[in-house]
Amino acid sequence: MKIQNKIMLITYADSMGKNIRELHGVLNKHYKKAVGGVHILPFFPSSADRGFAPMRYDVVDESFGTFNDIEAMGKEYYLMFDFMVNHISASSEYFKDFLLKKDNSEYKDMFIRYKDFWENEEPTPEQTDIIYKRKPRAPYIEAKFADGTTEKVWCTFCEEQIDLDITKDRSRSTQR
Repeated sequence: MKIQNKIMLITYADSMGKNIRELHGVLNKHYKKAVGGVHILPFFPSSADRGFAPMRYDVVDESFGTFNDIEAMGKEYYLMFDFMVNHISASSEYFKDFLLKKDNSEYKDMFIRYKDFWENEEPTPEQTDIIYKRKPRAPYIEAKFADGTTEKVWCTFCEEQIDLDITKDRSRSTQR
């Protein structure tokens, strides 16, 4: 559907009904002539922050519906949605595998490890001071690996949102 110069509603999948199908019904019943597009806030399975800690991107959270529901809405409204390419859930299979296998994990390159990012494995106080951060310290979590070691991994937002290193080619390691 072609983007139109109309009002775009921004909503969670369950803010105007319990799921995407109900949201679609509410739009058609009450807002059909007023709304041209819908920006659906995160609808992927998530472990925190109202959807902003996605565990995976290939399915819709089952409590919200399915991609068929998204496609049905897309036939009547132009759609936009949040796709967080900068972080993923600490509860995701990818991060859990990394914590279990560390350097032997096929997902180890997905995460920003302080030891690989900063000279001397830590930012200087001056570098920390110029980073926009939501915490009173450098942005990291202390990852606890199955082998008993710990390591700092970049985490800008809450501890459940682990930042992703988008500079590495993972096309081979993430194909299943």
